[in-house]
Amino acid sequence: MDWLGIGVFIIGIALFVLVIILIKPLMKLANVLSSVQQSTDRLPKILDENGKEAHIALQQVNMTLENVNEQIHAVHPFFEIIEDVGLASRQVSAKWLQKSTDFKENAIEARTFTAKQNYAGLYGFLSFIFYLSQNKEILNEVKQQKNK
Repeated sequence: MDWLGIGVFIIGIALFVLVIILIKPLMKLANVLSSVQQSTDRLPKILDENGKEAHIALQQVNMTLENVNEQIHAVHPFFEIIEDVGLASRQVSAKWLQKSTDFKENAIEARTFTAKQNYAGLYGFLSFIFYLSQNKEILNEVKQQKNK
């Protein structure tokens, strides 16, 4: 044999040893790839099932939202009534506050009037009542607001 034949023979033996050494890892790699193949084969079925479940869940969410919307539309008139009552009570309380403020200002004016005139005792009290009777209209409005 010549040197070329010996070199090819040594390379052949080295490749044969390499193949024998790599058989076990290659078999494991083949097993891993077959498990990946099985997993990927099941993947479309799993995705379809998950898609169907998600679709059902979204349908239930939509039905729930429709029910909530119907219930809100049913309750909406009550909220409008509550709003109207709140506005009316605010207007009444604002008017009552204005009348009581006016009454307080008139009472202060009556006190200053009696103080300016140096009225004291029973005479001062009577002049205070007289001053308020001159503004009887305000007293009647305050009484009407209290009666309501």
